[in-house]
Amino acid sequence: MSSFSLDTLAQYANPPNNILGTSLFLSYNVATLYLTSAICINLYRKYIAVFSTADTAKETKFVRAAKDARSRHVKVYAFLASISFATLSYHMLNFLIASYVKWSGSPKTSMADISSESLKRWMLESTLFEDFATELVRDGPSAVWTQMAIIGTWFWNVWIAGKAEQRKLSTGSITSYIILSQILPISFTVSLFIIHLHLSSPDISPPSTQPTSPPTKRYVKTSLALPTILINAGLLILPSLRNHQLFIPLVLFTRVLLLLPYSGRISTREDEIVKSAMISVGFVVAHVVTMRKAYGVRDVMRGVWSGGEALKAVGWDADLGVLVFCALGWGGL
Repeated sequence: MSSFSLDTLAQYANPPNNILGTSLFLSYNVATLYLTSAICINLYRKYIAVFSTADTAKETKFVRAAKDARSRHVKVYAFLASISFATLSYHMLNFLIASYVKWSGSPKTSMADISSESLKRWMLESTLFEDFATELVRDGPSAVWTQMAIIGTWFWNVWIAGKAEQRKLSTGSITSYIILSQILPISFTVSLFIIHLHLSSPDISPPSTQPTSPPTKRYVKTSLALPTILINAGLLILPSLRNHQLFIPLVLFTRVLLLLPYSGRISTREDEIVKSAMISVGFVVAHVVTMRKAYGVRDVMRGVWSGGEALKAVGWDADLGVLVFCALGWGGL
């Protein structure tokens, strides 16, 4: 019975009947559209409530100044979020087009040649998720850029969790951001989350409107260094497993680890973050050193431009993440 179940699962998880993969792909897109729309609509309503419907005649000079400052911050992060979403959409579309062209076997495929039936067959006969993950580690430079991008995602998740704890935000108020951070590049999610923080700031919103988390059982928090080492170690060995059956399970395990900061059991103190950042730098340097005979520093630097569309998507996300971090230096939080 167990053997039959595994055989059946394998049958529907691989071409030419990759129903599980197709379902995952379609669910990913539906979840992306739903969560993005829900978050943006919620933020828009908050913005209108704070800046358009308030009685400005009763506001103090301090509140008006705070609103002006936060309005400028919101516009900056909205711009960064738009750029992040646009670059992701562009590179993902190119990735899907390249996958379809490869499947069709015709480099001159036109829109007239595409039908609902051909799209259905393409999704069932392709391994989009695995192809995307494999492209991220197909060579040394790609693997290094992917490592830096995922580590950046890890620390942004730590930052979001820390801010939520600091502001005493309820789990329900950030659940959408947590899920979105797992299915879209982090620069987009963190930009929207920062907008959320600005719009719910106590200096422009009544204290009663702030969603706070109920008292929870306190745990002895684990050092941030331990999961940081696990993630880095996993990313370091991923390239060597890209043709192994353990590749996808390890990719999924890494994604699960990225959720740990939201468990409330991982320390997000500044000293822990600094220590973990140094550990991550050491792993990246070690990664570059291990492949120095095959690739030089210039090869690594050019990797994000010479790599595939999947790598460009996460590479540009890493670059935009740096811009968001620089914008945080502007203050306001």
